[in-house]
Amino acid sequence: MERPNNSLKDVLCAKGFKSTKGREIILKELETRGEHFNAENLYSGLSQKRQRVSKPTIYRTLKLLEKLRLIERFDIKKNCFYYEPLSHRGEHGHLICEECGKIVDFSTGDFGVIKSAIVKEKDFTLGYISIRAFGLCQSCLKAMKTPGGET
Repeated sequence: MERPNNSLKDVLCAKGFKSTKGREIILKELETRGEHFNAENLYSGLSQKRQRVSKPTIYRTLKLLEKLRLIERFDIKKNCFYYEPLSHRGEHGHLICEECGKIVDFSTGDFGVIKSAIVKEKDFTLGYISIRAFGLCQSCLKAMKTPGGET
């Protein structure tokens, strides 16, 4: 994940938070991740790289980063939260499979039209728009239509 001038570590320090070894390992990992992730993915990825960070440290750090609006949390209704660095935001939404939990980014091409309509109609200042659409991904839909999975 690329931040224009500041690393995540710099942002945390600027906001008065300590730079612990565990946080540094997590922040370094997040700066290189490009996909959506959950705490378990993050823990597994760090473990595979032989980076020792406890699960409680991961959960606390994710909560802090969310509070500081450096990551966004998604409830995909699978008893698990997924996250995305806000520096990846751009103008896109998310398609979330209700069966397997897969998250796919999409772009309508012009979120400006949506923003303008909301601002004009509701007299509201927007920071950003977050669109999440729930349904079935192609793989799950195909699996449901195969023999034994007929619906």
